[in-house]
Amino acid sequence: MIEKHHLSDLAEAIEKLADATKEQTKWFKSHLDCITKIDLKKAVDEIMSAISEFAAKQDAFNSRVDAAIVGLTGDVQTLNDKITELQNSAGQITPEDQALLDAIQARSEVIAAKLEALDALTPPKPPVG
Repeated sequence: MIEKHHLSDLAEAIEKLADATKEQTKWFKSHLDCITKIDLKKAVDEIMSAISEFAAKQDAFNSRVDAAIVGLTGDVQTLNDKITELQNSAGQITPEDQALLDAIQARSEVIAAKLEALDALTPPKPPVG
């Protein structure tokens, strides 16, 4: 036969176990919002993807700028050649000299427009983290 004090001890032990279980449940619930390794891996993957996308956009932008600079270098060389040709012309301004001057002025306008377009290029915005 089970004695009363054993039942009382058993009841007290069950009550303590129930209280401990409640405390553990509270602790687990409070920690459910913690970041897991999977969450961190996902965040890293998203950041790396954003960086890769930005790098591709920046590379394309750099290619556009490089192409614009190469075009301007050719334009400047053409102007220098025209100026040299004009400087080597002797005597009065001839119709050919005037044509050279007009060509230089027209070409300068083209270069100025290209420089303005180059200045207006806007690089892609970096990802916001």
